[in-house]
Amino acid sequence: MTKEDFIRELESSDEFNLLDKVVKEEITVQDAFSHLLKLTMDQLSIYGPKDWNKFGTPDYNISCATVELAQRLEPSKHTKLVEFTYHLQKQVAIDTSTNEPLDAQGAILWTDLPSFGYTELEEWEEFGGAHEDPSNPRMDYKERDRWTKLNAFLAQLTQAADVYYPSSQEEPIYHPLDKSGRAIWTISMTLEKDRPPAWLRNTAAMEATCYWFIYAADHLWDIVLHNHRWSGLLSDATGKRYRLKGWRGIPMERWIIWENALKDTRDACEEGRMRNLLDQALASIATAMGNARWI
Repeated sequence: MTKEDFIRELESSDEFNLLDKVVKEEITVQDAFSHLLKLTMDQLSIYGPKDWNKFGTPDYNISCATVELAQRLEPSKHTKLVEFTYHLQKQVAIDTSTNEPLDAQGAILWTDLPSFGYTELEEWEEFGGAHEDPSNPRMDYKERDRWTKLNAFLAQLTQAADVYYPSSQEEPIYHPLDKSGRAIWTISMTLEKDRPPAWLRNTAAMEATCYWFIYAADHLWDIVLHNHRWSGLLSDATGKRYRLKGWRGIPMERWIIWENALKDTRDACEEGRMRNLLDQALASIATAMGNARWI
């Protein structure tokens, strides 16, 4: 099945049309969830709780619909998508035969958003659909548009996440709405390259980086303040210029480098739209830090 065929099939699904109505404010988030719950329970009654690949179809479809609509809508129109996903993550589907939460291959439906994590990651890694390099200023416009909008949505979702920052003695707790990893990957590929970041001033990578700061600067700054660190993939997300730093998370040194790189890029940028985004990103950083004189 081609990507286009998959999207056409998705558009015909009940879940896509349900979420489309939420975005258009034709139904409420709560009503949409009630419909999704019924779709899920109907599947569960047919296939039983052991066959996640069948009874989990509504969760998969709603996740794909969320990601697809996020890539179509302007960032300012993402509000209802964020509201729906936030509400969904607060719900727990119950297996009425056991009165226990429904198991989705080791995850809890919907608390762990079992389908959303891998569907949004797959789309993010496609960079708009054709796996083009978002650092390339000649990236196809449609693919650039989809990928940057997805980053804007993930940034807003991350900002909405109710994240708990554990002490140094506690294990890190992963929140399904917290996509800080995508932020670090995006920003590092943009502001930590061998070349000065200003070289990327009119690229999808720089635009997506701006969106992360515009919509999630408060959250990213909290990571700095709490010295929150990750292991695994995120510990390897440092760009080539700083690969010997061994950063995990966002230490203050890294944050300052990012801010200065954005300033240098803004000063070198002559294109009006990108310069405006860079100004907004720097303003969001200053607001998050509570120190407007840093701009």
